[in-house]
Order: sequence, then structure tokens, then C-alpha cells
Amino acid sequence: MKVIKNDKGFVFSNPGSLMFPVQKIYEGGHTATRNPKIQTLFRMIGYGDNIGSGVPTILNAWKEENWRRPDLCQDDDLHEVELKLWMVSLMPEECTKYLQKLFGLAYTHLDNNSQIILGTAYLEKGVTNARMQSILELHSTEISHILAALVEKNMLIADNKRRWTTYQLNTVYEKQAEQMNLTDGWLGNETKLSNTDRIIYEYIQENEFITIGKVIEITPKIKTRGGASIALNRLLKAGLIMQERQGKYVKYKLKHKS
Repeated sequence: MKVIKNDKGFVFSNPGSLMFPVQKIYEGGHTATRNPKIQTLFRMIGYGDNIGSGVPTILNAWKEENWRRPDLCQDDDLHEVELKLWMVSLMPEECTKYLQKLFGLAYTHLDNNSQIILGTAYLEKGVTNARMQSILELHSTEISHILAALVEKNMLIADNKRRWTTYQLNTVYEKQAEQMNLTDGWLGNETKLSNTDRIIYEYIQENEFITIGKVIEITPKIKTRGGASIALNRLLKAGLIMQERQGKYVKYKLKHKS
């Protein structure tokens, strides 16, 4: 076995191949010991854990620390199994800052899953559908749709190997003219919007509605629900948006939309 320590965690690699699909290993409770006598020996002296409990134990520990989910994969060309134990958060601050600088307002308009995919591509030097299944716990079809949308937006570049496709960040992304203007601007001929208000307004234009939680997520300066409410009230008083209540949840939509 080879063990490598870097600034983001550990990488364990071992010759051979996985005896179960990765998802089954993540679930635990499955085992096919290559040397059952050695396994029994270690269990008898107290150095062996319950059968099939190793990976779930690691996953639980990483979840408690809010670190990126470990990545277990198999390289068929090298006939090698690799386990990457990331010791960084799901979306570190430096990662978010890099993506905001690279993609501009287009990044802040993305949903949370799309942002996590881009963050993974940045931190892990690429991303696959299988890797995102383990992080987002979504079906492969859902992830395929998100990846395709990011490729269409020119934020990701695919190597087109069908089910084995790897996606890389487009580091030469060209921002659209309206995305490059982060200064105060005019909406129509009457209403002047601050940069924060413009981010909120343009997000609603693209996604049909916004919530207070999403305002906090996409605006660099707003950190509290109170601050989000103040910004939304400015747009309400300007007659640009309307409030819609669904039970205990409140959404904000463009006023001219039903």
C-alpha cells in the first residue's frame, strides 16, 4: 500500500480491484475478505472491526467534521484502488472566492448543487457523475442534467467518454458584458439598484423566485436574515417584486409574473 499526505488530506492506493460496487461499500455490511485467516487473527486480538463497517465508520467521522466526502475509486488501467480522504470542507472560502472571480454573477445565480459540482471540479481537478452521486446523493440522471447544463453554460468542459466522462473547469471562461458590470446601474428609466439588489433581482429573473435563505447564500455582503429582509423590502417598496406565502414559507417573485 502507498500512502500520500498532502495539504488537502490523505491518498491511499493499493494494487488490485474492488470486490463490490462503490455504493455497496459506502452502505456497509458487505465483505469479501481476500485473506479470512488474517482477518480472523486480527479480530481475535482486538484489532479488527465488525465485518463491512470500516467505510461507513470513516464516512460518519468525515460527516461530523463537515469535510468533503471520501472518494473511493478504481483505476482499471493501473489495476489499482485509490481512497482519497479529504480534510477540507465541502466548499472552502478560497474555493468560493475563486469561482466567483472566474464566473462572476453567473456563479451566484446557480443553484446550490451546481455550485458544489463546480467546487468539486476545482478542488479535485475534475469531476465525474459517479463522484457527484456520492457527494450529492442524487440519481445519476439528475446529475447528468446538471452537468449538461454547466457544459452548456460553458462553465465545464467535458472529455466526452460517455459514462466515463470527466468534466474540468473552464478556466478561460469569458464573462458576458452584463455580468462584468458590478457597479450600481439603472433598471429601466426610474429605479436605481445597488449591486446587492441587482444580484437579487437578476436571480429572480433567471429562477422565477427567491427566498430569504437564498439571498444570504448568493449575496457577498448579506450575512443575516434581517439583512436579507431589508434588501427584499427595498425591492418590494420599489414595486419590482411581490411576496407570495405558501404555508409557513415565503417566496419573492417579479411583480409582473403570476
